[in-house]
Amino acid sequence: MRTALSIAVGMALALVAPAALAQDTTTPAPAGDGTLPPPKVTTKTTVETPAGAKKEEEDPTSDHEKVVGHFGVGYLGLTNIPIATGGPTGTPAPQNVSAPVIGVRYWLGEKIGLDLGLGLGLTSSSTENVSPAIPGGTLSQDRPSVFALAIHGGVPLVLAHRKHYKFLLIPELNIGFATSSETPNPAPPGTGDISRSGFHLDLGARIGSEIHFGFIGIPELSLQATVGVFARRDAWKVKQDVNNQSLSASVGATSFGTSVQGDPWAIFANNISAIYYMP
Repeated sequence: MRTALSIAVGMALALVAPAALAQDTTTPAPAGDGTLPPPKVTTKTTVETPAGAKKEEEDPTSDHEKVVGHFGVGYLGLTNIPIATGGPTGTPAPQNVSAPVIGVRYWLGEKIGLDLGLGLGLTSSSTENVSPAIPGGTLSQDRPSVFALAIHGGVPLVLAHRKHYKFLLIPELNIGFATSSETPNPAPPGTGDISRSGFHLDLGARIGSEIHFGFIGIPELSLQATVGVFARRDAWKVKQDVNNQSLSASVGATSFGTSVQGDPWAIFANNISAIYYMP
């Protein structure tokens, strides 16, 4: 009898214990005033990434790769072409005619491109004197007109490039011509016009970088800064026919040096240029 009663009590405890344990784990203990504490609330904060920044991270293409196969237009350098001054009976002195070179750059591939540019310079003027001492009261005279032409060619090579810039080596050639003609006034009998001319040639290479503005959403716009080393040849000449004889005087000079030379500010004036690539 006692054994049967012990078995019945054990089975009852086995059935009641799991229910009690489950109630203890799911029901929080009441507070001192008998109320239950508020349930826990989990807050999730979501930070949105701007669409532009996300696109920048997802686009692995560099700015340079985006302009391959496109034409760029910009300032490719300033060529000063010499021209003679004075007459044919002495040593002519040179003066420079400015012919800024504007041209195009086209990237044939990721590593090589082509630069072609043209510079023009044209000046003409006249003087007019009004005085009772002058026969007719007025004396008009044309001053020498000057024409200059510069041709630029280059082969930019990309040594390395990253997301927004590239490191360049640019072998290049510049050729320039200048001419001028003046009619002496008054002209002695047998005296012809005075012809002046100039020639410029430089051959060398520049090295530097081209920075694209893709970091502000304009990969088509770039700024190039370079320095270089060139061999130069300049010549200028004066010629005039006097009494059926041709008189002339000429000077030639050859030099080798850097593009900045002795003026450090020339790197900003002569060697920094902007290029805009067509879409």
